[in-house]
Amino acid sequence: MNRHLLSFLLGFIIAGSLVFFIMHYQSRQGSEVWAAGELISVRQAVEKRFSDISQEIVGRLAAFGQETAADQLFALRLIAEKNPSSPEVAGKAGEFLRPMGFAFLSIVDSAGTILSSGHFPTSRGDRMAEGAFGKLSEEPRLVEDNAAGKKTLSLQARAAFTVADSIKFYALGGVAMDEAFLAKLSPVTNVKVVLKRGREVIGMEGVTTMSEVNNGAVLLNGRQYPAFRIMLDYAGEGEPPELIGVLVKK
Repeated sequence: MNRHLLSFLLGFIIAGSLVFFIMHYQSRQGSEVWAAGELISVRQAVEKRFSDISQEIVGRLAAFGQETAADQLFALRLIAEKNPSSPEVAGKAGEFLRPMGFAFLSIVDSAGTILSSGHFPTSRGDRMAEGAFGKLSEEPRLVEDNAAGKKTLSLQARAAFTVADSIKFYALGGVAMDEAFLAKLSPVTNVKVVLKRGREVIGMEGVTTMSEVNNGAVLLNGRQYPAFRIMLDYAGEGEPPELIGVLVKK
């Protein structure tokens, strides 16, 4: 073969390979940028949904407090007759628990004594555990609550209301951090939002191992997926839980 022709062919091959490499690199870089942008958008959507649910809890608690404050029978039985065991007082939270879409709802006085509990009726008359009342605030946060003898992670807040124009009470309540709650946080079907606390993972079936989120990815059962982490306001003991969003599309 002519030496000049051979040199031309070699140069053509090298140039073609270089162009292919550059195009492939640019395409890969573009895909990575697109994936990072998608991850940011999904995270923002999950944060927005979490915020919306939190504000719904705040609004419903405030409405429940206002309704209770305006309930003349509640005030009559509790304050005038001093009969906290009456159905109008003791059964108040239970009456509104499910209609409000809550898993937890209680009425307590300023000393932390439970006057009515929808999720744990037999706790009426008990004092809340030391420090438990102070862990709740006007903005929802994660706390562990006792639901009929079982500790459950929940998202709860408190709302103050006044009866008889002078006596302050509090409505405490919110939702359980369970699979149904986590499903509401997912903006699209190919995104799984899970709650991770140590080795325990809630919200996704078949998880045997799950790594920490690192550089926008997580190892799930040994396979890598794009992922992000959202730290939560936790007012409990032990290892704090975190939300992890996983993009599981193939």
